[in-house]
Amino acid sequence: MAYRITHIHLSTSPAKSPMQIKEVKLEGGAIETAAEVAYFIGLGCEYYYVSPKGTLSYVESVHQQIKPPYIRSIHRAVGSDELCQLPLF
Repeated sequence: MAYRITHIHLSTSPAKSPMQIKEVKLEGGAIETAAEVAYFIGLGCEYYYVSPKGTLSYVESVHQQIKPPYIRSIHRAVGSDELCQLPLF
């Protein structure tokens, strides 16, 4: 099943990196932490969002050795991630 991310909640603002995304709001209003999203992606769930430009992008999880997992766009442009441009909640 695919889940649409509509909003993000940051640990610090402004968003410069997807590592700052603490929580996401899904279509329908459910809220999940970035760590939960990363876990569910690992189980085979898909997450996506529609960028401010109207393009659909999928999300992947990144697992590091000593830091918590985070989420980011697949096929993101170098130096930017449109996931960070979603509305805040």
